[in-house]
Amino acid sequence: MQHLWTGSLTKMKAEHTTPVSYTLVDGFHDQEQRSEPLSVNPFIGGQLEIRYSGEMRCVACGRKSKKPFGPGYCFPCFRSRPEADICIVKPEKCHFFETDNPCRDEEFAHTNCFQPHVLYVSVTSGVKVGITRQVNVPSRWIDQGAVQAMPIAVMPNRREVGLVEHELAQTFADKTHWATMLKNQKPEVDLPGTVESVLARLKEMGVDGVLELSDRGTYEFEYPVNQSHEKVKSLNLEKTPTVGGTLWGIKGQYLIFDTGVINIRKYTGYRVEIWGQPA
Repeated sequence: MQHLWTGSLTKMKAEHTTPVSYTLVDGFHDQEQRSEPLSVNPFIGGQLEIRYSGEMRCVACGRKSKKPFGPGYCFPCFRSRPEADICIVKPEKCHFFETDNPCRDEEFAHTNCFQPHVLYVSVTSGVKVGITRQVNVPSRWIDQGAVQAMPIAVMPNRREVGLVEHELAQTFADKTHWATMLKNQKPEVDLPGTVESVLARLKEMGVDGVLELSDRGTYEFEYPVNQSHEKVKSLNLEKTPTVGGTLWGIKGQYLIFDTGVINIRKYTGYRVEIWGQPA
């Protein structure tokens, strides 16, 4: 195998091609020191190895950390950065208007949260209801390993759509079972039927922004997967600093090896070397 890349792991860039195209990008905090992106698809069927250096650096400030907090932050940044606030994970907990608990960064809020957001129904391990910024369509669905997705409403901000999602979660699933998703078996679910049920609930709730039928096109996704596991084993860089083998495929943010699978996004901020040999 040959040395291919050195950098800090972060979410892979995914392009909606057939099949999906994946690129490894460097998440190092200093943009001038980042390595060039590495296309991963050519290594499917070949050999690929991830070698963890033992060093984790905060993706926001570069501070060394013994472990990541949230998606690749050191503890101080986790406590102060707006990207790491609880409302990013649970938008119904937005506290922008709370005087005794103000937003961490109003400029960030206006740039990211007070922008159009999409409420959607997708098929991952099963059918689920979720939300994403409109600019993240369709990459958000690819990151989740969805095989189908349909936008059903557009709302003006993250808080508003988050409250709707939170209410719908009492009836409809809002999580993906990653191991089931990686078995690469298309779930037998009724996407149109679920969409109609969600639309009926939105009508009961008096939700504005529901898309017309002509604007609710179904997105389809095909992933570059040659082979999948019947029983999925997760690889852990903390326990085994070098992981890899024959790359069977990529789905969501997971690399699927003959030895197991690894969620690249989980290891955001980890400094690694990539070695490999194309198929």
